[in-house]
Amino acid sequence: MIRTKIASTSAATSAAASTAALLAALLIGAAAPAPVAAETRHAAVITLDGNWYLQSGQVRNDSSDGITLTGFWYSMGAQEAGIGVWERYEGSHQTLDPLTGTSDHYSTAYWGGLSLDSGQSMRFGGLDLDRIASTSPVRIDSETIDSTGSSLRNAYVEVLFSDGLRGRVALAAQSWNTTQVLTIQVASPVPEPAAAAMFGAGLLGLAVFGRRRQQATRSGRWG
Repeated sequence: MIRTKIASTSAATSAAASTAALLAALLIGAAAPAPVAAETRHAAVITLDGNWYLQSGQVRNDSSDGITLTGFWYSMGAQEAGIGVWERYEGSHQTLDPLTGTSDHYSTAYWGGLSLDSGQSMRFGGLDLDRIASTSPVRIDSETIDSTGSSLRNAYVEVLFSDGLRGRVALAAQSWNTTQVLTIQVASPVPEPAAAAMFGAGLLGLAVFGRRRQQATRSGRWG
């Protein structure tokens, strides 16, 4: 009987010490500041040259180091009467969103396979801006220069970054001969705080540990 009491007391003391040590480790780990990742900026600045009626310009990668700009879209947007449209002319871009009813006009110019590092720029051109006079039947106005900007109400520019994030900004409704400087900024995903998650998992582990200790002590098998 005496040996059993001594063994039980010793086991309980050892278990209590182990529990205290585990709890202390969990508290220290939770209190320790988690590493804070440096903010990553995803941004681009697009300049559309009004001297060339917005038909040429420049795209610059204004992101943090390590973020590459890989794609650029320049689009007149949804096709409807009064909206701008590109006429096939020249340039290294791909022509997307063709205007139904004509083989010469499209809505989106795309430059892919780019590799613009932070601070690098690309000039673009080879565009010819017209206006859709009617969609049914299709009629194109190639003579009038829009001085009000109403033809740009659906227009936008968009960029793609090397980590898959994309950003878009609409053009301003201004005359074609007014230069536009457009800035795209994309919010980076915010990681979940690690400390709270680790502490919660630790408390769960502590509860399981305490339950097993109680069961072992009652059965006289702890230690």
